[in-house]
Amino acid sequence: MLPTEEKFNLITRQQAFLSDADRDSLRTLLARREAEGQTPLKLAWETTPTGKPHVGYFVPLAKLIDFLRAGLDVTVYYLDVYGFLVNYVHSMETVAHRQRYYDFLVRAILAALGVPPAHVNFIAESSIAYQKDFVVDTQRLCALMTQKDARDTSDEVAETKMLSPMLCAVHQSLSEVYLDLDVQYGGIDQTGLFEHAKHFIPALGYRQREHLMNTMVAGLDGLKMSSSKPAATKIEFLDAPHVVRAKIDAAACPAAQVEHNGVLGLVRDVLLPISVQRVERLAGQTGLYTAEGKEVNSNQRPFCAKDAPSGTAWTVFGEEAPKHFSSYEELEEAFVKDEVSPEDLKEATIEAFNRLLSPIRSIYAQSKEWQEVDRLAYPDGN
Repeated sequence: MLPTEEKFNLITRQQAFLSDADRDSLRTLLARREAEGQTPLKLAWETTPTGKPHVGYFVPLAKLIDFLRAGLDVTVYYLDVYGFLVNYVHSMETVAHRQRYYDFLVRAILAALGVPPAHVNFIAESSIAYQKDFVVDTQRLCALMTQKDARDTSDEVAETKMLSPMLCAVHQSLSEVYLDLDVQYGGIDQTGLFEHAKHFIPALGYRQREHLMNTMVAGLDGLKMSSSKPAATKIEFLDAPHVVRAKIDAAACPAAQVEHNGVLGLVRDVLLPISVQRVERLAGQTGLYTAEGKEVNSNQRPFCAKDAPSGTAWTVFGEEAPKHFSSYEELEEAFVKDEVSPEDLKEATIEAFNRLLSPIRSIYAQSKEWQEVDRLAYPDGN
């Protein structure tokens, strides 16, 4: 058994809430569910199949490991209908291909992280959104909303002249009901959408759900990473090793500076959390997820030297002796003091990313079906 507070800490580490009251609400829900011996909390990470994903997607997918360790019932939900509504310049057929591309990729990423895909549920919105009850609730919810309510959910909707993007919040909010969720999980850029669900789902007569948000990853330019930005500002999952090297070599990494440092940001938000999870796994600290890392064929070692001291999560090699770090805070302090150079940090980052991406590239290279879906989903390459 895992104590309730330990489960709560696993679920919430490195996560943000809409309010402090929401943190308390989740703790209360978890404690009540535990006390009553009910089924595990159901959580879904929801993603929209639009442009090709970048390595920022490692953040939410690695976080699924914490949820599994805490014993949650985890679902990956592909918002393909939403994807068509928000990106209406592409046909429904193209969006369907993109949903399949995302499915191939997400399963490969999870395997690379040590999570056999069989341990997660995968659901496409299109399997739910055309049911009569969902359509009726869509109409009911639209009748409760103003145009401003829709526009307030995101900048993308706020600026649209089209009708279809204004329906996106309705579709994502209703997923909480039709997946029977306890928790919806996404990036901090989902704040407006989560506020929408928090307000309108109870207004329809359904129970209010909980919401968790992860940080948004900086691009190689030190600014927000986005699928719509130039390829040079982001690392993509199928980038060849030499491409990863070239992108990181050219990335923003000013000496002794944290602000606008794209490389340090990627280490902080992507690589070190994964490495820390692997350190914990080596120590047997996998909570209720006893199968973690056991059914995958990839290098699951932390991003550190093989002879590093116990608990090390990151090693930087330089002209002098290797420097070992057990946390991001230790690494940042050394970098700010000029004890770690930008060149050495970049080299460690290149090695870590290429090791992490290697099994994903291999799965893609061996899958003719995924390659064909890639061609259909992204005929122009992105």
